[in-house]
Amino acid sequence: MKSRACASVVAEGTDARLVELYSGIGATRLALEPLLNLRDVVSVDNSDAANAVYASNFPGHVPMRKNIEHLDLNTFFVSDGGEYVLTMSPPCQPYTRRGKQSESEDPRARSFHRIIDSIPSLNHPPRWIFVENVVGFEKSDTRKCLLEALRSRGYGGVREFIVSPTTLGIPYTRSRYYLIATFCRGGFDAPVPPWLDGYELDETGEFVNVDARDSDRERSTLERYVLTELDEKAELRLGPETVRKYWKWLDIVTKDSERCSTFTSGYADTVFGGSVYLLDDSEDLTRSLEVDDVSGVMRIKEHEVERFVDALRWFDVEEIKALHGVRSDFSFAASTSNKKSVFLLGNSISVDVVREILRYAVDAG
Repeated sequence: MKSRACASVVAEGTDARLVELYSGIGATRLALEPLLNLRDVVSVDNSDAANAVYASNFPGHVPMRKNIEHLDLNTFFVSDGGEYVLTMSPPCQPYTRRGKQSESEDPRARSFHRIIDSIPSLNHPPRWIFVENVVGFEKSDTRKCLLEALRSRGYGGVREFIVSPTTLGIPYTRSRYYLIATFCRGGFDAPVPPWLDGYELDETGEFVNVDARDSDRERSTLERYVLTELDEKAELRLGPETVRKYWKWLDIVTKDSERCSTFTSGYADTVFGGSVYLLDDSEDLTRSLEVDDVSGVMRIKEHEVERFVDALRWFDVEEIKALHGVRSDFSFAASTSNKKSVFLLGNSISVDVVREILRYAVDAG
């Protein structure tokens, strides 16, 4: 079965079926819902906590708790099923730049390689495939296997990007690798949208045209995302000993900042992932910070540490949720704790970025 010719544009609200592997809390589904009418969804994840949150936010749908390594992908795609979307956010640990970078040799990559090996033998391939992972995946042997599998099965178009929410003007630095593929014979029938210019990757995993990036792109500030009523929440305050011990690593932001760091799954348990919010952003206090001219990161000056004791707080789940583009009524009540909610968000995606990439995939592929 060769790749098929496709209409140039899919009408908004077109019926489609979603197969969501490594589904997590369902953030990819959130990104897709405004683009397609998802009349059937199959989601699979082996995390009880993520599945509980997913089920509580999508009534009537309970994710399958299965080892993806043992799935038969062909059972999800039937010939009379209409349009299908396959989305995957496989484990990132084999590819992260801070890890061992064992890539395909890492046991945690086994399930994704099992899916990749299944792609060439799919009887009824999904029209669209979406993959998300960390920066570093683009240089991995797993990525090479994925591209070869897609070509072998006749996918007419594949495009890859490394992009952060800051590219959309969102004050959140979370660069990630994204791949979209269409089974249409001619591939994508439109150029990438302007916001993605300079962020597309070539065959070697290098950026195609960095000079095309819009350096003057307007950004919002954190003022739109922070909830000032949380400033008095005692449990969010950094303890004095944390400030005194880790001052040189604290990434300080204010309501006027146009960036904050990636919130990792261990945020608030460690100071090495995510920013902390300065309660008093008066000029008198901000002068006690050193600002990196390139990154914009603000750090405490050594002789000014005491001024920041009891002046910093962690971001709350609701604020982190907003920066991830997760809708305000999305509930983490099914999570066992605030810590677990942060963990699940840290392992999740930027809904805003994924939605716009998938919008391009659906409209042009």
